[in-house]
Amino acid sequence: MLRSVRTIHPLAKYVTLACQRSFHVSTPVFNSPWYLDPKESPSITSPLKSVTIPKLPERHPQALENLVTYLATELGIDDLSVFDMRNKSTTTQGAYDIADFMVIGSGKSAKHLQSASTELDFYIKHELHKLPTTEGILKSGALAKYHRKLLKKGKKAPNYSKNTYGVTPNTWVMTDTKTDGIVIHMLTKERRVDLNLECLWAKDSEKEKYSSTSKNHDSDDIFKGIRYFHSTSQLKSNSFDPYNVTFDNYADQFRSLLRKHLVDYKVTSLKDLKDHLDSMYSAGITMNYSLIVEYFNTILKSEEFHQPFNTNMKAYIHRELFLFNLLDSYSVLLTNEQILDLLSLIIVSGSGFNNESFLTLKSIIKTFNIQQKELHDHSKILGKVQLLSEKLTDNYNSTHRELKRRIDSLLLTAYANKQNWFSFFKVLDSAIQRNDIPLVQASLPLVAVCSDNLTAYQYETKYLPLIKEAGMPKEIARFADIIYDKTHE
Repeated sequence: MLRSVRTIHPLAKYVTLACQRSFHVSTPVFNSPWYLDPKESPSITSPLKSVTIPKLPERHPQALENLVTYLATELGIDDLSVFDMRNKSTTTQGAYDIADFMVIGSGKSAKHLQSASTELDFYIKHELHKLPTTEGILKSGALAKYHRKLLKKGKKAPNYSKNTYGVTPNTWVMTDTKTDGIVIHMLTKERRVDLNLECLWAKDSEKEKYSSTSKNHDSDDIFKGIRYFHSTSQLKSNSFDPYNVTFDNYADQFRSLLRKHLVDYKVTSLKDLKDHLDSMYSAGITMNYSLIVEYFNTILKSEEFHQPFNTNMKAYIHRELFLFNLLDSYSVLLTNEQILDLLSLIIVSGSGFNNESFLTLKSIIKTFNIQQKELHDHSKILGKVQLLSEKLTDNYNSTHRELKRRIDSLLLTAYANKQNWFSFFKVLDSAIQRNDIPLVQASLPLVAVCSDNLTAYQYETKYLPLIKEAGMPKEIARFADIIYDKTHE
């Protein structure tokens, strides 16, 4: 049997050795090209590195930060938004049962989302050690089968039935990470605009920012709407109609302006709010008390209104003048119940309730070791509010009693933050005369945190025995020990 013999050239051995030697000889630096010199090579900047990380909610888990960073820097998901769903009082009803955190991001295409979804599942399995659940994704095999069905259907169906109306596969992918209640939504930009999930989960104060700005306009096409009845479009406009002189029409527009003002006062100014109310009043529409309260609550939060004032007292005075002028200009008629309710709003506007360091009953009870950092002035009108509330209150009317208790509770809080103990004890004496024990009990945490030793001693000898005799609630019993420690130092 013949075997093929491979002939080796006698010089091949020496050529191989020469190549090996030349491999180890370093080339002089001055002969190396520029692209081999790391100092001269231009740094490559990837667009992924320019992606901004959104602001995360307070007390967020580390897994949320890791996932958001991974989405932005590794997967190329941009325009990220994170919504905190843990607060049941402000979150859309039922949303907190689904997740604690909603993450929304935009992908560049359906293929990008398909790839990003696969990488995200891999990351969660190997880094977070959880088995995620992903919906809305079609793998390559299923996607090909889907396209074949569409192609077969398209040959038999008319042209109008081929319209997908933007709902194509892999344009909205949702992943439940099974970690700290985090759910991630990845959408194409077009699908994200259509669904507008942000408006569903945003806070009430931010919903206006995410509301759709697109408006339907009537088309000049004379054939519009007559081709097929199922595709007939109807014009739906949310614009304000000034010729529809009804309270609901004008009130809805005014509430919309109030929300827009809080989002951006440069777009919707205080002048725009006043002009709309003037138009409403000139049209013969009677002002509603609830609308006035909404207006004044917006003023308390308005950045534009508070810009000219460099001290709190100036702001308090202008708030009061604004409210009185508002009631006088539009001839608002109030019942006794509405006046009592309005007095609570005057107390809030004439004190530092909107200041972060202002101590309230809720914050004191929630945080046991809280301490008073600074004193907060209050308006002189608070004393007149107390006298007016006593004249208007009917002790036999349960509604009046509840409103009076709320007024006095706000007064006690404002006086304690100013350490105006003379007015503070005056309110307490009035509460004891009408046998309002719950209000006297509510004063205990305020005195425990805000008072000095002398005030604590006065409270311990005169008011604390009444609380103990009536029965001290468990949530405030610990504050009695604080007063005891102050008086025996």
